[in-house]
Amino acid sequence: MADNSTNSPRSQLSSAFDDMLAQSKKSFDDLYRGGLSRSGSALAQPKPFATGASTAARPASGALPAKIDPDSAAARWLNERFGGSWRYEITAQKREGDEAIVLGKLTFGRDSAVRTQFGRAKIAGDAVAASSAGVRFKVGGAGSEQDEREAFRRAAEAALSNCVDLF
Repeated sequence: MADNSTNSPRSQLSSAFDDMLAQSKKSFDDLYRGGLSRSGSALAQPKPFATGASTAARPASGALPAKIDPDSAAARWLNERFGGSWRYEITAQKREGDEAIVLGKLTFGRDSAVRTQFGRAKIAGDAVAASSAGVRFKVGGAGSEQDEREAFRRAAEAALSNCVDLF
């Protein structure tokens, strides 16, 4: 009997998997070396959040304080599971249009494992949307400074909940 294992569907899948594995290893090696490719040239750096224009961006300079409700479901679950051996911080935040976006970092356990996730929340404000002569527009809705702070707090809690969902 002839061996047709090189052309079987299973060997083709294995070959595709091997190629993906090799590419992942190369990417990991590049990251481990600090963003240099095998040729020694710098790799392209990722853009923060989204490429769209933001109306007001807040630069991420170190960790920002996270004010999380200690009675939230995520905080209660973390306290039950890890006691006091967890901490949460906001590593980046920005406003894009009428939305607050944060990147939260949860560090937990004896080994200081880390989970990071994004959270989003709409910034409240009474906006009126309409159209005139076929042109759509929106008036108002910028939200007060208090509305913006509240939206960032809700986004921070959403990011924490998203981190907990990874367990």
